[in-house]
Amino acid sequence: MHPPGTKTSQQQQIQQQQQMPPPVPPFSRTRPTYPPKHEHEYEEEWRYGRGRQRYYARDMAMRACYDLWRRRYNEMPADPAQNYAPQSHYSGVPADILRVEHVDFRSQENAKDHRTFQYDLVQDHDRPTPVYRRGQAFHLSLVTREREFDCTRDHLYLNFYFGPAPSVPKRTRVVLPVTIQKEFTRAPQKWDVRIQAQDGNTLTLQVHIPATCSVGVWRCVVETATKNYPKNRTQYRAPEDLYVIFNPFCRDDAVYMENEAQRSEYVMTESGKVYRGGSRFSHGRPWIYGQFDDCVLPTACLLLEMSSLTHTERGNPVKVTRALCSMIQASRRGRRDREDEHGEGVLEPHYEDDFRGGQNPHLWTGSVKILQEYLMRGATAIKYGQCWVMAALMTSVCRALGVPARPTTALTSAHDTQETLTLDRYIDRFGDVIERGPGRDQPDSLWAFHTWCDVWMARPDLPSGYSGWQTTDPARAYHSRFSTGCGPSSTEALKKGDVGYSQDTGAFFSALNSFVRYYYEDDDSEWGYTPYMQNRMPVCRSVVTKAVGRHDDDGEADCEDVTKTYRDLERSEPERFTVFNACRGVRKDHVYYDYQDQGRYDVEFELQEPKQVAAGQSVSVTLQVHNNTSETRTVQATISTRSAFYTGVFGTHLKRVTGQFTLSGGQKDTLTLKLDASEYQDHLVDMGFIKITATGHVSENKQSYIDEFDFQFEKPRMSIEVPECQVGQECTATFTFSNPLDVALTDCFFSMEVGGAYRPRTVRVNREVRPRETFTYSQTFVPRKAGDHRMVASFASRQLHDVTGSRKLTIRD
Repeated sequence: MHPPGTKTSQQQQIQQQQQMPPPVPPFSRTRPTYPPKHEHEYEEEWRYGRGRQRYYARDMAMRACYDLWRRRYNEMPADPAQNYAPQSHYSGVPADILRVEHVDFRSQENAKDHRTFQYDLVQDHDRPTPVYRRGQAFHLSLVTREREFDCTRDHLYLNFYFGPAPSVPKRTRVVLPVTIQKEFTRAPQKWDVRIQAQDGNTLTLQVHIPATCSVGVWRCVVETATKNYPKNRTQYRAPEDLYVIFNPFCRDDAVYMENEAQRSEYVMTESGKVYRGGSRFSHGRPWIYGQFDDCVLPTACLLLEMSSLTHTERGNPVKVTRALCSMIQASRRGRRDREDEHGEGVLEPHYEDDFRGGQNPHLWTGSVKILQEYLMRGATAIKYGQCWVMAALMTSVCRALGVPARPTTALTSAHDTQETLTLDRYIDRFGDVIERGPGRDQPDSLWAFHTWCDVWMARPDLPSGYSGWQTTDPARAYHSRFSTGCGPSSTEALKKGDVGYSQDTGAFFSALNSFVRYYYEDDDSEWGYTPYMQNRMPVCRSVVTKAVGRHDDDGEADCEDVTKTYRDLERSEPERFTVFNACRGVRKDHVYYDYQDQGRYDVEFELQEPKQVAAGQSVSVTLQVHNNTSETRTVQATISTRSAFYTGVFGTHLKRVTGQFTLSGGQKDTLTLKLDASEYQDHLVDMGFIKITATGHVSENKQSYIDEFDFQFEKPRMSIEVPECQVGQECTATFTFSNPLDVALTDCFFSMEVGGAYRPRTVRVNREVRPRETFTYSQTFVPRKAGDHRMVASFASRQLHDVTGSRKLTIRD
């Protein structure tokens, strides 16, 4: 008999027939059920004559992109950690070596303990994919072929690999020897394995994942050898990938969130609201986050791959969320603005009113369709998105990875692109704001609102007290020189003005606290303009988000004001400017520029903001003028209105009124502007904002006053009626709203989805909506999952955007 190391042609042939596949095959197996489709989901496609071919084409496109990023590190022929040389790996394998028949990760059983059962990947009927939270243990069943495992004669190793160059010292490769031990013996921060039970050829093991493990896609390889020939091993590569995600339920995890209600809201809830609005009034835009959909978690891992974040750093939630933040927004119009960009972001920004070549952002009902199209197009940027869409998208991918997240909105936000913490606004002699300044070279802007994404985590890298909510802004790259996203920055540091810990904190502080300086056109000034003496601080009038545990489909009762989390409202003006100097890198007592003392003036001006007014109705704006002295004062006042985008870009001039008053001591008077529907409805842009600016000048003492605010017309709410729903049964939803305008709505589109139960759908409405018409639209759908879900619908036209509605559905099994 030949010794184990001797090669003969016959023995080589036997070995070739018996050898197990290497841990990384030349090509990773395709995923034939990605995403899972069932018979009842094809019914609607058959009805419209498109059949299954459309679904197959989509599956192929998505699977191709999915396999593409998997092969980025699966096809590594020179990886010695996984691909052993044939002569050292297979030569001389003993005939009685233990061979593995099958590894069952018991995905659905473990998902209950790991709170991941809601993931579609886990519920895949044909090929369930394990999704585990780090900091916990999971069970697996290992089935051998000819005989059972014998610890006295066999070596058995579980190998877990992560990334293209797995390394044991870097903790991206784990080698776990299976011994007779019945309890975990390693430290909690390390991987460990123990035998739980053995029944013949079935070995039940329990594997502990440390709470610091890198998150993403792991691969499992089982190695076996005999104790007589320990270097001659066979390998079995488990066909399933393992998704390891963060664990907000584990105290040892950096993203641990103690409050159960908050965990439910910010991790497990699939739907919510993104708040938007003007200076005083905000409204919640319903949104389906869909973090458990089968395309969201793979896309989140794909974005980490494309972000060039190293695999060793993917256990740090600070770096993971920053990497994700940098990948949400794509380079504008496909341009790559940074040399180190390794991949295209998800959404291309577009803030104007012409969305040709892409989808109107107001038609998105959730994140799933955006990410699904991103995969279908081979990781190519999707058109179009705005800051609130990007914040919601960031929320989805963070929740999919187990990081608590929420979208948060600042009403009136400064975008200081020159980092002076000031915005300069120039007013012409007619009382209108000069857009981009007199020379059209001032890029600073004052937005009606700006939305970002908050993530929850511990910050051991910062001083004590700075853990908790961290602010990230995936849309910031377009508005400042921070080209890789912005954050995460501690909200507590932001509130205290501790801007030295990261440059991003200064950027957020600027958005919420910048000082707005106003200048009016003055022929007597040496440079043509004179600063206003009196103005109202317009930046960050409030910060809002959706409240925990509440969802109001018919109003805004679920809005929570969290301004105190981000701003110290008790900080005095001198203290505020001390922080400004710290941001600028100058001495705290240095006078960087003069600012006006908000003291008492001879004449008091008060601009009264109108109450909420529905689109199509008249709106009145009043400026009250009060002479506080005993002497006569001559006052000239102006109210000006313009249509505007929420980004501060102006549209058409609408109406202006000017009044001159001679007020005796103690006298009051008012200036009123009334704007009828006929004067604005043809000129509204995007979300229906109007910029209202009021100015006043007193002749006797040169007192000057200015105030401005963003007023938004209230859009009609869409009502939704749905009969009782059952899985696999066709049902019909009816959507109704009234056109508030005296003009017809053209180029009409409608979108809807049911979170987790019916995939997003956008259709064109093949008719106009007549003036003041009550519009009704019906859509059939077939739910694919039972339970409580939320339906969200949106309507957009050329004349009226952002008509939305939502309703909770209970779908029977």
